[in-house]
Amino acid sequence: MKNLLMLTLISFAIIACDNNDDTQNNPQNPADGFQTGNTFYETPNAYICIDQADRDNDNHPDYYTFFFTDGRITDTYGDLGIGFAYAYSTNTTRLVKLQIFESDNPSLTTGPLTAGNTYQVSTGFTPIINGLGVTKAGFSKDSFISYNLQPGTTVYGTENGFDFTGMPEVIGIWHYPGNTPPTITIQTINVDNNNPANSTISVDYSFTDSFGTTFTGHYEGTLGIILD
Repeated sequence: MKNLLMLTLISFAIIACDNNDDTQNNPQNPADGFQTGNTFYETPNAYICIDQADRDNDNHPDYYTFFFTDGRITDTYGDLGIGFAYAYSTNTTRLVKLQIFESDNPSLTTGPLTAGNTYQVSTGFTPIINGLGVTKAGFSKDSFISYNLQPGTTVYGTENGFDFTGMPEVIGIWHYPGNTPPTITIQTINVDNNNPANSTISVDYSFTDSFGTTFTGHYEGTLGIILD
């Protein structure tokens, strides 16, 4: 971890924890999730992972990563398994990852994420070779929308009553960005240093996959913070 953290991260550094509660603001008409066509997938939990490496030495994070899911996420167990930067609770069936790079968003070279701004999401992917041939896999770098997932069978550990494991990318339905970069708009963001459970965020996002399928998503609620 860097000895000198940029000021924009100090408030985040003391609350690197999971504040999610698995609840919707309106359970009878849930809005936290993503939709394609007439199908809606609930994702009642949200996380943001903040880069600390600052490889270009401009005192700002090189990237931010948003996760929206029906499960829980932790980076406690490091890169266990093959290519897993994070661990996922075994009850996870839906997962959205949107990676925002400073290089794609000029405003991030001068300041942190700001409410009212729309940011471009990375369209890059990491090809790897596995037993099924060449696949688009890379939990550390890629943006995606996925559902009908089955977590791995190896349990790395237990936190807050949840067992955590890896997420095999060959199981379930996975959508990757096409030529049109996805976007995410931050409506509000509040990081409460005194009471981390009160940290919240409201965002909207748009995602078109490599086959032209369009997804729209929304989240408003508690926010878990991960320092990368």
